[in-house]
Amino acid sequence: MRLLDYLIGCVALIGLIFTGWWAVYQSGNTPVNLEARLEANANAALAEAGFDWAKVEMNGQRARLTGKAPSVDAVRAAAETVITSSGSGGVIMGGVTLVESEVGAAAAVSPYVWRAIKTDSGAFILMGHVPSRSVRSDLLAMAEARAGEAEVDDRMVVANGAPAANWQGMAKLALESLSELNSGEARLQDTRLRLRGVSMDSAIRARLSADVSNVTAPFRGEPFLRGPALWSATHGEGELILSGSVASEAERDEILSIARQYYAQTVRDEMQVAGEAHPRWLDGVRVGLPHFAGGFQTGVMAFEPEETGLSFEGEATGSTLAYLQQDLATVDSPYPVTVFTDTVQVAVEEIREIDFEADPVAACQAAFDSVMETNKVYFETGAASITRESGNTLDKVMAVSGRCAPDLVIEVGGHTDSTGDRQANLMLSEARAQAVRDYMVSAGFSPSRVAVIGYGPDAPVRDNDTEEGRAKNRRIGFKVQERSE
Repeated sequence: MRLLDYLIGCVALIGLIFTGWWAVYQSGNTPVNLEARLEANANAALAEAGFDWAKVEMNGQRARLTGKAPSVDAVRAAAETVITSSGSGGVIMGGVTLVESEVGAAAAVSPYVWRAIKTDSGAFILMGHVPSRSVRSDLLAMAEARAGEAEVDDRMVVANGAPAANWQGMAKLALESLSELNSGEARLQDTRLRLRGVSMDSAIRARLSADVSNVTAPFRGEPFLRGPALWSATHGEGELILSGSVASEAERDEILSIARQYYAQTVRDEMQVAGEAHPRWLDGVRVGLPHFAGGFQTGVMAFEPEETGLSFEGEATGSTLAYLQQDLATVDSPYPVTVFTDTVQVAVEEIREIDFEADPVAACQAAFDSVMETNKVYFETGAASITRESGNTLDKVMAVSGRCAPDLVIEVGGHTDSTGDRQANLMLSEARAQAVRDYMVSAGFSPSRVAVIGYGPDAPVRDNDTEEGRAKNRRIGFKVQERSE
C-alpha cells in the first residue's frame, strides 16, 4: 500500500511540474507572442548571416520569405537560416515549421566584375561579384591555401549576372595564376580576364602569359607581366612612392619636381643614383608622370628597358586615360610604351538621390539633366575639338551612361546660339555632338546605343539677345528614349 501511495505521489508531482512548465511556456507563447518571437528571431538571424536582401513575415509557425535574391543558392541558405532561427523547429518545440519562399531574382549586375589582388607581402584581397555562396567559399579557401601565413581579405558579394557557365573555372585560373606572381592583380570583367603583375622568373612570366592568352572562348585573356623595374612610381595609401635607379642627381631632381607638382599628397623618394644612363627615357616620364601622379587612383608606372619599356598599370578615369594616350603618341622613344589600365567611374554627387530602377527612362533623363545643368563640354573656338577642361564633365557623362538601363538609347544633341549663318551652325552643332559620341564609344559605350543630331540655333533654352543667354544656348544636351524595334 505504501508503494502505491508512493507511485501516486510521484505521478502527481510530475503532473504538477508539467502543468507549471506548460503555464510558463504558454504565457510567452500565445499565438500572437509566438508569432512575434519567431519573426524577430528569423529576421535577426538573416541579418547576422548577411542576408540583408531577405525579410520574414510569420503566419503562426509558417514563415514567408520575401526579397530579391542574388542567386538560387542564396535563397536556399536563407531558408535554412530561418528554419533554425528559433531552435530545431516543429510544432511541439515552438519553432518555425515551414518556410514558404516568395523571393524574386535581383537584377543582373553589369558589368560583372571580380578582382583578386596579391600584395608584395603575399596577402590576398578578394573583391567584386561571385555567382553563389558556394563559389565564394571555394575561392576563399583557394586563396587561403596559397596565402600561407599571409592575410586574406574577403570583400566578395553574391550577385546575379555571371556571364558564362565556366565562370568559376575562369576565376580559379585567374587566382591560381596570380598566386605564382610576386605581386599583381587578376580582374575578370564579364568574359575578359586581365592578369597583370610582377615575377622575377622569366619562365613563369612566359608560361602564365601563354595560359591567359589561350583561354577558351567566350572568355578572352589579356596578360601583362613584367620583371623587376629599373625605375617605378607606385600609388600607395595616401602617398606616391618613387623607387629604383636613376643615372644622375639631375634626373632624380626633375622626377621629384614633376611628382610634387601633380600629386597632392605625400611623395616618398626611394630613388637611388646608380647605374647607366638610358638616353631619352625621361621623355616618356615627362609626358606620362603628370597623368599618372595626378589622375590615376591606383597603379604602377614603371621603366624596364629590356622587355616592357615604359608601362602604365592601374585605374584611372576615362578622360585621364584618353589624354595620357594622346600625349604618349607624341613621344619619340626608343623604348616600347604600354598602357594596361582599367577605367573607373567618378562619383557623381548630382545623381546620388536618383532611383534608376523605379522609372528607368525618367531616371536616366533626370541624371543627364542634373549633370549638364552645372557642367559643360567645351570646344575649340569655331571647331568641334573637345578641350581638356571638359574632362570632368565627360567622366560624369560616362558615369551616368553606365547607370542607365541597357535597353535605352541616348541621343547626343549639339546646340548653338543664333549668331552667324544658320546652315553653318547646324553643321557645327552636329560635328560637336559627333565628337562627344566618338568619345563615349572610345570609352566603351555601345555605338548602337548612342545617336547624334545637330539642332543648330533651333532649340534655344534662353533668349539670344544677351551674351548670357547665347552662352546658355551653346551646349551639348542628352535625350533618353527606349530602343525602337
